[in-house]
Amino acid sequence: MTRRLDADVVVIGGGVVGLACADELSSRGKRIVVLEREHAGAGAGNVAAGMLAPVSESEAEEPAFVDLALASCDMYESWVQGIEAASGLRCGYRTEGSLLLALHRDHEEELERLAAIQQRLGLASQPITRDEAIEKEPYVSPRVLGGLFAPNDRQVDPRRLTRALAARLTGRGGTILEGHAAKPQLAGGRAAGAVTEEVDVRAECVLLAGGVWSGAVWPEEAGLLPLRPVKGQLLRLRGPSPEGLIRHVVRTPDVYLVPREDGELLIGATSEEQGFDTSVTVWAVMDLLREAWRVLPGIAELAVSEMQAGLRPALRDHLPAIGATRVEGLFVATGHYRHGVMLAPITARLLADAIDGAASEMLRAFDPRRFAVEAKAG
Repeated sequence: MTRRLDADVVVIGGGVVGLACADELSSRGKRIVVLEREHAGAGAGNVAAGMLAPVSESEAEEPAFVDLALASCDMYESWVQGIEAASGLRCGYRTEGSLLLALHRDHEEELERLAAIQQRLGLASQPITRDEAIEKEPYVSPRVLGGLFAPNDRQVDPRRLTRALAARLTGRGGTILEGHAAKPQLAGGRAAGAVTEEVDVRAECVLLAGGVWSGAVWPEEAGLLPLRPVKGQLLRLRGPSPEGLIRHVVRTPDVYLVPREDGELLIGATSEEQGFDTSVTVWAVMDLLREAWRVLPGIAELAVSEMQAGLRPALRDHLPAIGATRVEGLFVATGHYRHGVMLAPITARLLADAIDGAASEMLRAFDPRRFAVEAKAG
C-alpha cells in the first residue's frame, strides 16, 4: 500500500546540499519531506574531505564561482554554530588554514601559477619559505622547498555536518525517509510532488538535489542537464596519538592531507572519468599513499582505517545548477562537483529565496536553464 504524505516542498536527495536546503526551507516555516535513496549523508559528502578553501581551490577563474564560494565561506562559522546549538552535535569546524607545499621545481611552478591566479582574483595567500613551513608543521618532509599559506581556508567534517543537519531538520518537524529512490511527479505541466515505490508525496514545490543520481530522474520537460559522475578515491588513516601528525590542511599539487580533531587523517583524492564505478583500486591507493608519504613521511606508522570511492556530480562547465527549471514548481541544486560541502550554506539560502520568489542575481551564472539555451544556439 502506498503511503501518502503532504508537504510544501519535497526534497529528492539527502546529501549535504539537499539537507542544507531542506533545513533552510524548514527554518522559513515550510513543511518538508526529504526522500533519500540510501541513508542521509550517503552521497558525495560521505567521501568528501570537507575543505572550505576558495583560495586553495581557485584554479577556475570564473568570478561568479569565486564570489559564490567566498560568500558561502563567510556564512560558515555562524551557520555551523547554529546547527551545533540546535542539534547538540559537533560538526568538526576548524580554522587553522591550509599549507600548499612544493617538493620540487614542477610543484613550485604550479604554485607560482596558482598564486598569480589568486592575486588576480584578490584572494589572500602568503608565500612561505621551507623553514616557515617546517615551523608550522614540524613533521613535514625536510625536502619541502616552500609554498603558500592560506590563512582563511577552513574545514568541516561532512559526516558530522550531515548528521547534525538531519537532527536539526527533524527537530523542527521535517521528515526524512531513507531507502526511497524518488522521482519528480508532474501534473498539468508543473511539479506536483515526488513518488517512490512506497511513498507518494504531494507538494507545491519539488527540489531535485540528488547529486549524480539527479540525472536519472531528470524530467525531459525540464530540458538539458549534462550531468556526469566524476569518481574520487580517498583514504582514512588513524594512529595511536589523538593529536595526529599535522594541524593544518597540507596540500601539494598531487595530494591533500586533512587532519580531523579526533586524530583521523584523510588523504585524497583522485579524479577519474569512470562512470558510476565506485570500486577502490590498487593504483589509486598506491598513488595516494606514495604522494602523501613524500610530504609527510610519518604516515608510514599509521593504520589504514577506511578506503572509499565516491561520485562527484559534475556539469559540462563544472559550475553548479541552482534554481528554477523550465518546469514550474521544479527546482534543482546539483552539479557542485568538488565543492558541495563548501557551497552548502549559500546554495541553501539562495535556493530558498528562489522558491520564495526572490531569486538573487548571484544565481544568474548557475541557472539550470543555461544548457537549454546552449543547445538551442547550437
